[in-house]
Parts: sequence; structure tokens; C-alpha cells
Amino acid sequence: MNAKNSLSISRKLLLTVGAVLCALPLSAQEVWREGRNIAGLSFYEGMEGQVEVGGSFTSGGFKLPSDASKLWQAGVNAQAESHYKDIVFVGAFQFDVKHGEGMMGSMFTTPDFYPIDVLEFTPGPKTRQTYGVGGGMVWITRSRWVPGFTLQFQGINYSKRKDLRHTTYRQEVNFAPSLLYKGDRWNIGTTLILDNNSEFIQAEQLGTATADTYNAFLDKGKRYGVFEAWDGSGIHLKDPGVDRLAVNQKIWGLALQTSLEETFYADVEYRHSNGQVGEKGYTWFRFPGQGFRAKALWNVTGKKGLHTLRADMNWDGMDNYESVIDRVSAGGVTTPVEYANNRIYIKRCMELGPSYSYESHSGWKVGAAASVNMEADRGTYMYPYLDLDESTVLNLALSGEVPLGPFTLTAEMTFRTELAERHEVIDLEQVDASVVTVPFRLVDWWDLEEEFNDVTCLSGTLNIRYDFTIRKQPLYVEAGCTTFHGFGVVLLPGSNRQTTHLTIGYKF
Repeated sequence: MNAKNSLSISRKLLLTVGAVLCALPLSAQEVWREGRNIAGLSFYEGMEGQVEVGGSFTSGGFKLPSDASKLWQAGVNAQAESHYKDIVFVGAFQFDVKHGEGMMGSMFTTPDFYPIDVLEFTPGPKTRQTYGVGGGMVWITRSRWVPGFTLQFQGINYSKRKDLRHTTYRQEVNFAPSLLYKGDRWNIGTTLILDNNSEFIQAEQLGTATADTYNAFLDKGKRYGVFEAWDGSGIHLKDPGVDRLAVNQKIWGLALQTSLEETFYADVEYRHSNGQVGEKGYTWFRFPGQGFRAKALWNVTGKKGLHTLRADMNWDGMDNYESVIDRVSAGGVTTPVEYANNRIYIKRCMELGPSYSYESHSGWKVGAAASVNMEADRGTYMYPYLDLDESTVLNLALSGEVPLGPFTLTAEMTFRTELAERHEVIDLEQVDASVVTVPFRLVDWWDLEEEFNDVTCLSGTLNIRYDFTIRKQPLYVEAGCTTFHGFGVVLLPGSNRQTTHLTIGYKF
């Protein structure tokens, strides 16, 4: 889709094709926009839409090993919201393409999303396309009960065209029916969460090999796993009868919301997930998980502006079980038989913290936030070995926005530092001398990622936006840059990284 066509998209088309189910933030006081319950939009009025076309460039050595040395991105996204007497529509559309240089490492579209990973080690260009459509609807009835729903689809294509070649496809479908009860002052809502995501990797080697063999690494957590030829039996990229590595995860849950007019809002959410790696009877891994979210915010109206106090808490847990599978042949037919499974990996993560923002009646805004992230993961890949890591990280952020006539200046600064860490390893020196086999670890890769996650990091963002009209049509152009600096970097290829972007937008 080119820029000219993007700017002429009508609200009716957006409401038809829909996409990322995120309503436009019309006011900081509209508290029901903070949660999943789309029925909360029935409290508000108005029609507004927005289309953006833009691009960005990222470079610098302060990055994870799977990131690109240089990354170009271009895309378009649009969203709209329309209120009528008895019904509310929301919709959006998104498409972007990224091209990275010197890339290797994870073959998945989103590294660390699943408890396993597959790495390749031939630097080359990679291309990633993301597209999403969806929409939502709210019925406003004469009773106090208001139903609604949202439906979202997102697809990702990720490919590398240099041996070892691979193409990765990802799909996500999210459906969330909601119900809201409007009281005289207090309001209560609930949302059912039904999500499904899947991803599969297809790898191949074409033409004359430039190396004796192309190796790959199946990561089972904490960079422990199997390192061998990419089509070996331990990598699962190319098993007999299965020419791809497939992952599927189903998520269901429930969210509850409440508010006191526009002064107070709170919600809680519980999610349960079941995931598996493999297909056609070959289920190599199973990874159940759970998640809990909670937040509360208070709006305090002052003489010159609005104060907002907020508190958030997130908790996630996931276990990974590896299956013991054998191939049994009978009557010329080979079928997989699963005998047992072993829990090889556990991860727990909790993040909590307060935030504060102030929005002046004259238009300027300031905000501050702090959070503490506590994470623990344990690997038990081979008895009696154990590897435990625990860390506590502090995150701080300051932000501000100042209108200067037709210009709007926004800035943000973030700071991250590790407060504490704990490592516990039971290795060969602590067990029976007769045990000689040890789990393989990709040590060099792990050390790079640990340095990136552990070093103190400071980032700054500065954006400037100019609003103007052409034939009474409101447009804007925005340019900005975000820079990162890591302190005490030793192993990574650099201590700085930047992203510069340029965006053109149209409001209707």
C-alpha cells in the first residue's frame, strides 16, 4: 500500500477491515480505555480516525546477538472509532516491513516468546513483514447492560535468503467478548479472553554449500540444548515425515473491571495457556503457563490540570516439559510413541510499580514511572545438573510533552539497572565422579545476552511534531530519535544504539 492511497482511506473502510483493537486516546480522563472491555467505550462520544505512514532506521552495536546490525522499517497503520445512537464501531489496519543486515541467531519472529528457540550462525539479510486486521463493536441498549466484542488477526512472514535459509510464519487470533453493567456511580465489567498463536519454521539449503555443513542450535532454555547439523534428529527442523518445526499455543482467561465514574478505575486479569512444539504425533515439548495482571488508577482534578496516580502488577509463570519419544515400526508403518516427559525448564517473572502523570489544561504534560522486575528461571536438563538464575532490575522513566504553537515537543528518558542477582549451579565437580556427560551450553552466545540484560542502560527520546492543514484537512509530520547507551560494556560489539524515525499522519 503506497502513501497516497493510505491517506485517502475512509472511516467506513477502516471499520470494515478493522485491525489492531486499540481505541484512540481521546482524553486522559476516559479510564475505560485502559482495559480490555470494549463496552466501556459506550461512556464516550465522538468520531475520530487517524492514518500514519512512516519509516525508521536503527543502527549500533548495543544489541542482542539475534538483532540486526542495521535495520530499516517502513509501514502504514490506521485506526478509527465511530459512535452512533445505539452502536459503536472501532477498527484499524496495520502493515509494516523490516529489512535487517548481518542477521543470524533466532529463527523465530519473536525471540523469547516461547521457551525454546532455534539459532543459525550464517550472517546475512533477513526480511520481516507484519500485517494485521480486526475490529470491534458495542451495542448500546436501553438497559444498564452493554455487550460488545473485539476480534483481531495478525500475521508475520520472516525469511532469510542466505544459507542456512529459513522461512518462518506466525499467526495470532484474539477474540474478546465483553459485558458491562452501568450503575449510578459504580460500573462493573467482565471480558472473556480467547487467544491462539502459532508459528512454524521451514529451513532449507540450496545450491553448493559454502561450508562443510550448516549447524543449528536447539535452545531448551538458558542456551542449553543441542548443537548439530541443521537437519539432524536433535534439532527437529527436518524430521522423518515432518519438514518443519511447529509451535502452537492456546490461551484463555477472564478479566474483571470496575470504575467509580471517571475518578477511579481498576481491573484484574487471569490467563491460562497450553502450548506444544511439534505436530503429526511428534510432540517434542509441552509448555503450560499462567499469567496475572492488575492495575488501578486514580484521577484527581486540580485547578489547572489533571493528576493521575497509577499502580501496576504483572506476574507470569511457565514450565517446559520435554517428551521422550520413540519411533515404532509395525507392518511397514512407523508411528511415534511417547513414553514419558521431563520438566526441564521453569520461569517466573513479576513486575510491579507506581506511576504518576499530570496533564495541564494548557496542554503540557509530564509523567514519571518506576518498576521493579524480579525474574527467576531454573534449568534441569540432565540429572543431576541444575542451573538457577535470579535477578532484580529497577526501571525508571521520565516523560514530558510541550505544545509550541503548531509544534509539539515530546521527550522521554529511561534508566535500567540491576539491583541484585543470584546464580546457583550444580555441575560435574559437585556430583558423582562416575557421571561424565554434561548438558551442552552455547556459552559465548549466553554471555553476550547476559551482558546486554545486566549492564546499566540509559536511553533518551526526543520527538518533534508539526500540525498543519491542506484544504482544511488536518495533517502532521513527526520526526524523532531514540538513543541507548550501555555502561561497562565489554563483550558486545558496541555500547550505543539509535533509532531515527519520520512519520506523516492524517486525521479525519
